[in-house]
Amino acid sequence: MALKCFRQFTCAVQPATLGMGRQGSRLGEATVAWAAGARARLLTGCAVGAAASMALASPAFPLKVSADHRHLVDQRNEPFFVMGDTPWFVQKQKLEDVRSIMADRLAKGFNTLFLEILDDSRIPSRDAYGNVSFQPETDITKPVEAYWRYADQVLEEAERRGFFVIMSDLWYGYGEGLWMHHVRPGPARAYGEFLGRRYARFKNLMWMHCGDRNPDENLAECARALASAIRVVAPHHLHTAHLGPGFASAAFFHREPWLDVNLGYTYGASYLHVLPEYERRDPVRPVILGETGYEGEPNAIELLPDARKGDLWNPYRIRRNAWWAVLSGASGYCAGTRLWRWEPNWREVLQARSIREAPILRRALQSIDWWKLAPDAKHQFVTRGYGEWKQADYVTAALAGDGSCAVVYLPATGTIRVNLAKLAAPVTVRWLDPTRGEFKAAPGSPLGNSGETELTTPGPNFAGDNDWVLVLSSR
Repeated sequence: MALKCFRQFTCAVQPATLGMGRQGSRLGEATVAWAAGARARLLTGCAVGAAASMALASPAFPLKVSADHRHLVDQRNEPFFVMGDTPWFVQKQKLEDVRSIMADRLAKGFNTLFLEILDDSRIPSRDAYGNVSFQPETDITKPVEAYWRYADQVLEEAERRGFFVIMSDLWYGYGEGLWMHHVRPGPARAYGEFLGRRYARFKNLMWMHCGDRNPDENLAECARALASAIRVVAPHHLHTAHLGPGFASAAFFHREPWLDVNLGYTYGASYLHVLPEYERRDPVRPVILGETGYEGEPNAIELLPDARKGDLWNPYRIRRNAWWAVLSGASGYCAGTRLWRWEPNWREVLQARSIREAPILRRALQSIDWWKLAPDAKHQFVTRGYGEWKQADYVTAALAGDGSCAVVYLPATGTIRVNLAKLAAPVTVRWLDPTRGEFKAAPGSPLGNSGETELTTPGPNFAGDNDWVLVLSSR
């Protein structure tokens, strides 16, 4: 959605990035099976792509911040990796299509939806049935019941499917802005009380404040008033903030007691953005890469080390930013496409390749204790061949403190040297194709846990790119 308010792009979705076309948009209510339990292990060499997805049991909502403040857990203290998609203002579609969209995302392996309670692109906010959110249109203390009844239904559909919902309450807006022109702390507080009372019954919510905007003093106070008012009525709801490109929530709200999750947002190489946020202290918070490039859009792509202005975000660049982020400390990632525009071909966009690939990340992590991973920022595990900082060939890695597992992302063909002494023996070493979701054993696996060894990427992956993921496990 990034940079979307008041900025229009004319680039078309490239057919090569679209997969099953319209046939994938009506998947019914079937859920692709995942093995129950967040700690389910995948067999060595098995596929973790859509065809071999295994269903996780629905989390026990509400989610909360883990004891180490690095990720989210449910009420059973099961770690929850945020695997999100961005339908955003899905109320533009009628209920039948909302159900279809959610069924599709669930079947692909997403567990989180980024949604908006109000349209981010225009005032008045109007749903698929013609209902407006407020009357007068800019008075957030005067809700129109018909509009909010449909918003209730959308949330009920998400709840029924076990989705975690990260919900924008009021989009300030990029560029010329949107709601930023119409909010003051007093009405924001009243609006927060309304939202808290109305949606306290939902246990699967995290509220997202601001929206594509670094707040001035007034807007910061409005976000503060909104969050605080919701928290009084619905203390079980989590909170985060979506700021301008290049800024995570903590850049403006680090000391705020209501901020639970630090949401990252970048169009550059994501490891440059996420790692400093992971390293923030006093307090430590979970970091999620909430937004980066969307497939088929050109948003600020020139910030990448290997792109120039006018290029389009493609599945490789999107996938690379996702893996870079997670191995730099992010405990979740949100994918995105042009779906939020709701263009005539939106059913085809549902099947964009980057969206089909994104949940491979989550499924691969379920094969290990991913929540134990910490970034190998000082190159104590990957000791050679890790590329150049700030460049497109930079290799990110993360290692569990107890030596049980490690993951390395190589964005290009290469040979790395890893310190096996950091792991417990024996070490199962597998290459994961991040475009297909299949593991293959590395030569010589399993290996002992002494000394260093060199490992070379297997060649082109299924998509014809050269990025691979190395997964090492001592179990």
